[in-house]
Amino acid sequence: MLKITALIIFMAIAAAVFELLRRRTLREKYAFAWLFTLSSLAVGAVFYDQVNRFSRFLGFEVFSNFILVFFGLMLMFVVMQMSLELGKLEDQNQTLAEEIALIKQQNTES
Repeated sequence: MLKITALIIFMAIAAAVFELLRRRTLREKYAFAWLFTLSSLAVGAVFYDQVNRFSRFLGFEVFSNFILVFFGLMLMFVVMQMSLELGKLEDQNQTLAEEIALIKQQNTES
């Protein structure tokens, strides 16, 4: 039952992501992180025993700790991606502000 529930949740969220992409509300570069996370959730639900064995191999005593670490790393990846985008946008904003100031100065001098 857990596998079926997880797959239904996967399908519903994947459909929502694709709909947001279609409407151009969500950009492709952010959709990748969502789809990767959803895919890992679906794989973890379908192959629960194998993922549990893998977590024990990595040294996790409790499976839920492995899940928390995995999704914590995913969140860190998303935050890093957003920070890089924010830095680019701040640079572009600074450049645009300087260009506008130069244009205004040229207009007042003429």
